[in-house]
Amino acid sequence: MTDQVERKHLRVELNKTIPIIDVINGGNFGELVNATVEGIMIITDQEIDTHSIYQLALKLPVEIEGSMSVDVGADCLWCRKVENFHRYWAGFQIIDASDTALKQIEELIAHYSK
Repeated sequence: MTDQVERKHLRVELNKTIPIIDVINGGNFGELVNATVEGIMIITDQEIDTHSIYQLALKLPVEIEGSMSVDVGADCLWCRKVENFHRYWAGFQIIDASDTALKQIEELIAHYSK
């Protein structure tokens, strides 16, 4: 059985590569695929533990709200292997974000949505 999450906002696919860093463990975590102010979907080289909380930094291509990164706490709701590739899709609910981070995500979506 898969977890079903009812979204208040439609996720928006981005047309710009946004790297994501694991703040706690360091290093590349994956790339942002789509986003809302409530959640993000990423593609990654590693399988992500579901129902685990991560501190992530989205590395911005330009400064937004005075910063080059968006820091969020996120809970991994699901992770699936990409067929025919050694990569994984993973969906996260944003559970901790400052007002500034939420504004940054809104601006990121506005500027880089497909």
